Amino acid sequence: MAAPNKFAFVLYRPQNAGNIGAVARALKNMGFDDLRLVGRGPLNDREAVKMAVHAGDLLANATVYPSLADALADCSIAVGTTSRRGGYRSRATPLRPSAMELDALAGANKIAIVFGREDRGLTNRELKLCHRLITIPTAPEYPSLNLAQAVMVVAYELMMAANESAAIEAGRTPHFVEASISDPMLERLAEALVSIGFIPDDNPDHIMLAIREIFGRSGLTAREVEILNGMARQMRWVADGGHRTLAEKRRAGRKLR
Repeated sequence: MAAPNKFAFVLYRPQNAGNIGAVARALKNMGFDDLRLVGRGPLNDREAVKMAVHAGDLLANATVYPSLADALADCSIAVGTTSRRGGYRSRATPLRPSAMELDALAGANKIAIVFGREDRGLTNRELKLCHRLITIPTAPEYPSLNLAQAVMVVAYELMMAANESAAIEAGRTPHFVEASISDPMLERLAEALVSIGFIPDDNPDHIMLAIREIFGRSGLTAREVEILNGMARQMRWVADGGHRTLAEKRRAGRKLR
């Protein structure tokens, strides 16, 4: 999962101070804090502060750059946003599938998401500084989004992509039990294996070390330890005379358990 600070949100020549404040709030809502402005003056505008609400710190820490190239200088990947299609913009991909890929790339790269002016977005000149283009699917009758709305949607999808990738990684790496849980199970298993004659009682460590290595390579979850404990108990029960009960059940056609 990529860290939120791997993403920079760049506003190119925003016109409305209130929108800048609303963008700061949206970013803080979604856990991002790198806000960059191109060609915009001081951020102490009353309307910006008002719209930022509790994201005043993010607004105050926003950096201002003289050009888009300067704002992107430390980023490996620049992603332009567009609502228009055709020509140079035909390579724009929908936001949701792009968000998953961007989250993966952000593991080793600083990525900038670039938004254009409220009235006309990014021109082809600005888009040529971007390595990729994304678009937010909207109703064709009215595809234009408010600047803060667009930032919120993109930030939300990036946050969800990060959460999903974290869940996938968690699924790939199950939580293994600590030695304080697995060691008692191994002792019970050793006693059980001795009781059925699988390992000698005078030197059980020879085989048990191999078994420990097997479990060490794979790791053991809590559920697996529970199963192995059950196996050990059943082996001891059979060795202590339970085999006669099992034989009687088999002869009578009854369920073994």
